[in-house]
Amino acid sequence: MINRITCMFLACSTAALGDLIIDEENGIALDVMAWTGEGDYTSFLVVDFEATGGGSYAFGYLWDEGGTVLDMMDALSSSTELVAITTSYGEWGTFLDNFTYGEESGNPSNYWSHSLASPDGSGTVEWTSAGGGVEVELLTDGGISGWYNGFTDDYQTIPPSLPQTSVPAPAALPLCLVALATRSRSRKRTRLPS
Repeated sequence: MINRITCMFLACSTAALGDLIIDEENGIALDVMAWTGEGDYTSFLVVDFEATGGGSYAFGYLWDEGGTVLDMMDALSSSTELVAITTSYGEWGTFLDNFTYGEESGNPSNYWSHSLASPDGSGTVEWTSAGGGVEVELLTDGGISGWYNGFTDDYQTIPPSLPQTSVPAPAALPLCLVALATRSRSRKRTRLPS
């Protein structure tokens, strides 16, 4: 019974804490592995290791005005298992050499293609190629900086696969909270001495 209550609480709190909803109708959200940062805005980094036989992982970043993709990568690298290996070329910008996450690592000779998206909850995610370097590419609230280890044969970016999870539909949250409150009250009543 406690496991069921715990699962209900986690499902409700996950949806309530601002997961990025990919498909509102079907209750699909971005499956975020770890969070870092502070601020009023939220952005996401997705790193896809498919080209080297690995998975795709999402990370959340909280920030204030003026945040860049490099800021997000640096913050995640210093506080999570994700490591963004970069080289600064001074006035010519910063280049992403590779990503590692736990035991997974990209192939630096494939290079990493960088795509951007701002899902609207419709279930369809529209990607565009990033236009600037990571130190000048500004974050957008609710936006995704997506990375794939490779390019197409004609050097076009490849968007990452999005790791997804199911969440209660927004309309179900009040019912979920009521169910938690009811369970909590009924448990308290059964513990009262006779």
